Amino acid sequence: MIKPIEFVTEIYVDNDDAIVAEFAFTEKASVDTAIASFNAMGFDAGTIVRIETYQVPQHYTANELA
Repeated sequence: MIKPIEFVTEIYVDNDDAIVAEFAFTEKASVDTAIASFNAMGFDAGTIVRIETYQVPQHYTANELA
């Protein structure tokens, strides 16, 4: 069984912790969902310090690899 790849997008308004972290099965969907969540929280885009999107590592059990 092939597991789908997941992406996570994090939006930071300071350099410490992400204010938004959204998972999705495509990079674009992850970014779109994170931006929508950020806007729904009432933050201004001018407060964004950085946005990071990365692929979540896949993990398989021994039975799945056999």
